[in-house]
Amino acid sequence: MFFELKLCNMTMQEYEKNFLELLRYVNLIKEEKVKIQHFLSGLPTYYKDNIYYDEPKNLEEAIRKAHYLYEQSKRRVDMRESWKGKVKDNKIRGRRGINLL
Repeated sequence: MFFELKLCNMTMQEYEKNFLELLRYVNLIKEEKVKIQHFLSGLPTYYKDNIYYDEPKNLEEAIRKAHYLYEQSKRRVDMRESWKGKVKDNKIRGRRGINLL
């Protein structure tokens, strides 16, 4: 393709918007499979593998799945962060001799 776009520090909404804007300027791509491949090429491997496995039939389906995976990964990171705080609190309380039961 004529442009290189990566998810990097963008949100999935920004990535989708930028991809669709750039796609408008490339009239050569008519096949859905090619559009899907180019959309996935800018995503991390985790997203690509999961979306390829589902075999999306059109770009819309691939984008929908990418948004779902993005939200899932965001929740996973938030959950890890919340657990880190709890583990740290428990270690501090344990050192001070406070009974956690």
